[in-house]
Amino acid sequence: MPIATANKKSVSVVIVTYNRKNDLLRCIDAVKAQSYKPDNIVVVNNASTDSTETTVTERYGQSVILLNLPENTGGSGGFYTGLKYAHENLKTDLYWLMDDDGFPSHNCLEMLVSESDSYDYIMPASIDIENHEKLSWAVRKRNGKKTEVYQELKSDWGKILDYVTPFNGVLLSKKCVDEVGYINKNFFIWGDDYEHYYRCLQKKINPVTLLDAVFYHPSLKLPLVKICFGLFRVPYADSKLRMTCLIRNYTYIYLHYNQKYKIIIKFLMYSWLFLITRHGDFAGWKLYCASVKDGFKGDFNRHKQFLEKK
Repeated sequence: MPIATANKKSVSVVIVTYNRKNDLLRCIDAVKAQSYKPDNIVVVNNASTDSTETTVTERYGQSVILLNLPENTGGSGGFYTGLKYAHENLKTDLYWLMDDDGFPSHNCLEMLVSESDSYDYIMPASIDIENHEKLSWAVRKRNGKKTEVYQELKSDWGKILDYVTPFNGVLLSKKCVDEVGYINKNFFIWGDDYEHYYRCLQKKINPVTLLDAVFYHPSLKLPLVKICFGLFRVPYADSKLRMTCLIRNYTYIYLHYNQKYKIIIKFLMYSWLFLITRHGDFAGWKLYCASVKDGFKGDFNRHKQFLEKK
């Protein structure tokens, strides 16, 4: 049954987009079709070149607040801008964040809001957009083993999973944003969701996943390369932009959130990847080392030189 409207909580939706016009339209339409109607829809357009601005304006008019940025600030810059705008100007009870390449099920927001008196950070289950029986990525069960089967995960955990894989479709309370702050705008891509997640934990805000709420999202696309005779796998993208952000941002996270030991482990693993698996890829290893150094220094500028080469 629909949630009673007597004490209806206000919701602002923030969608970040970059050159995925058709995906964005699908996402907005799904948001507008929710059984629990949001009060505002904010779309942050990261300087798209595919006529996103014109199309959104013509199709939705003033029913969508369109923030057109002069340059591409990545997912992190987009979520920072959108959440800051919504929090300071729209002042709603809740903020619903999502990328443009996924979309919520019809009652996703209704389900999330139904638990918002108990939790300040709620994720829906992320379901493979092409196969609704599968999760978008493998998720840990209670016994530590992972599964990609949605119903298996629900049977194991029940209604609430006590951790999250952020960020798609996350519902944040005003209290969460007040106490934790906005997304780190410097990360560009990758890791900004986890950096915010760890700040939530520091503030004693414990994120959960509501398994009955569903958000459809493409499955994990980042390749995992086998190393050390197939014993381990590490994420690798054949893109200087993506690798720079990946290594720098997670080094920063490990350094600042009590996971320094992972920096050493990752250094050994990636050194094997570049020097042995990739047969002496010294250029790749050099960029890796530079990105690790950037993470230590908190220098978030190196990726900018690769923006036109992605």
